[in-house]
Parts: sequence; C-alpha cells; structure tokens
Amino acid sequence: MNCTRTLVLAALAAPLLCSTIAPGDTLAYRPAAGTKLSRSWVVKQDMTLDEMNMTMNGQPLPMDLQMDMDMTNETKIDVSDTIVTFADGRASELRRSFDGLGSSSSFNVEMPQMPEGGMEQSTTGTSKLQGKTVQFKWDAEKGEYVKAYHESEGEADLLEGIELDMDLAGLLPKEAVEAGATWDIDVKELRPLLMPGGDVGIRPEEKEEGAGMPGMDGMGDLKDLVGDLLEGSAKAEYVGIQEIEGGKFAVIKIKIDIESSNDLSDKIEEMAGAIAGAEMDVEHMDLEFALEAEGTLLWDAASGHIRKLDLTGKSTMKMDIGMSIDAQGQSMKIEQQMAMSGTMSIALDVTRD
Repeated sequence: MNCTRTLVLAALAAPLLCSTIAPGDTLAYRPAAGTKLSRSWVVKQDMTLDEMNMTMNGQPLPMDLQMDMDMTNETKIDVSDTIVTFADGRASELRRSFDGLGSSSSFNVEMPQMPEGGMEQSTTGTSKLQGKTVQFKWDAEKGEYVKAYHESEGEADLLEGIELDMDLAGLLPKEAVEAGATWDIDVKELRPLLMPGGDVGIRPEEKEEGAGMPGMDGMGDLKDLVGDLLEGSAKAEYVGIQEIEGGKFAVIKIKIDIESSNDLSDKIEEMAGAIAGAEMDVEHMDLEFALEAEGTLLWDAASGHIRKLDLTGKSTMKMDIGMSIDAQGQSMKIEQQMAMSGTMSIALDVTRD
C-alpha cells in the first residue's frame, strides 16, 4: 500500500518537477534552407564640435580661431538574402542581393575668419555593389566563406571587405535562458552591428576640384569609425517571449559602452590633391570613436533569425592630425586636435518573403 501511494505521488509530482527544471528558451541562428529575408539597415549620426586646438610649427596660431561646426551622416543598407543551404549552425550557402546602398552627409561651419563667415557642404555616397548579387559559400577546409558574384559581374576588390553576418547571432546567449537572465557579450561580436555587412563599398561621390572643404567628404563613414581595435563592454538581458506587431518574439535588451581607434593617414593623403599648389606629408591622422548606447533586439525564435533591432545612444569622436605642408615657398608643420560629440542610432528591420 505504501509502495503504491509512493508511486502515485511520484507520478503526480513528475509534471511539476519537470516544469521547475525546464531549461528555458533556446535562442539560436537556424533559419531553414530556402528562407528569403529582406533586411533594411539605417545608421544615423549627428555630431557637434566641442573643442579644437591647432598649432603651426609648434606655436599657437597668431589668431584666435572661433568655430562652430555640425556634422550629420546617414547610411542606408538594403539587402535581400536567400539561404540556399544551412548546416552545422551556419548558412553553408547564401546569396545576397544589394538592393540599395548609399549615404548622405552634411557639414556646416561657422567661422568669422572664413569668407562669408563659414560654409556648408553636402555629400552623397554610393556603392558599385548596388544591383549586384554575391554568393557566400562556406569552405570547411579554409574555415571561411568564399565570395563570388552570382549571375552578375563586378570588381573583385569590392568582395574583400563584405561580411555575411547580418543576424547578430553573436549577441545571443550561449545556452537556454529564462526571463531575467543576463550575460556578457564579447565586444568583437559588435562589429556586424556597427558595420552591417562589413565594408559594402559606400564611398563619397566625386566633387569638382576645389569644391567643398578638403578632407571632410565622408567623414564619419562607418568604415572609418570602426577600427581594428574595439574595446569596452556589452551586456544583454533576456526579457522573455512577447507578442509584438502580431507575432511572438524573444525580447533582448542590449547595453554597450565601447570605444574604437583607427589610423586614417591614407584617407587624409587623398585630400592633398585638393589643395592647389601644395605638397603635403601626413605624419598621422588618428581617430578615436566611443559609443554608449542601449536598445532592444527582437529574435524570431521559431524561425531562427533576427526580426528587429533599435539602438540609440551618445557618441564621441576625437581626431589627432599631424602634417607638413610646403606651399608658396613656405614650410609649415601643423598639429590639430578636434573633439566632437552627439548621438548615434542603429536600426534594422527584417521581413520574410
């Protein structure tokens, strides 16, 4: 009798026991073969000059520079992905069509020493990848994706900088989680967030010689801001499964505090030709970028891919430039430091065809 009662109680308790040790929700990148996704990225940045110092031949300039400067930059990336095959936790073959690639930036300076008290400059950027389709195919021996144009032709150099990851799977937890769980994110996994698709070849359109302000075209481009050295911290919190916009998605809160550094000496060398009658030797142009932001990621747990991302925060940018200029028979050594601050937002919207 006691044995029978024990078995009955055990049977009744089993469902309760199982519910208390359930592993939680498993979030993973696992879209089915044949899945077609349209992705739309928008990255915006607004910055204002906080401080600028300049010396000539080691001495302060004879005049007091009074300058107000504002800069805006917006990058849009629209792609369509077809996941041809999927195996071992990755898309073993994916075809990406670059439907829309472009940027727009504006640069405004108010300075009494300049003609007309200042200047305004607007720039648009385009990419030769637009309209092309690229195939990513996993090479197990090399441990990397082989990239090639699919049913189209293009410049081989443009394939070097592009990356497959647009799902931000590196932000997901490594194990099953329940609501309230938190985890640290490796900051290296933030590169696809800060630079969607890698370097997709967006460059400022050419201007007439002498037009605009030398060296400012494309300043603030994503490829310049995100250098090889990325440091800081990133944390995530799992909110749980919620019904949003007619669907059920896993909600993850993201908080990042990062900084990056980059050497842009090659970029500033390009502006030498814009200064008529001058020879320029760039010693260094170092850029430091920092971003403190937070936002929300929606993950389609049933289909195994990202659905949406919204991230906003405060950003800072510091530049340290050193150059020697020979012009009109005179030699000058110029050092300039500039600090700017403002806001940055990153948004991704994904729809399934």
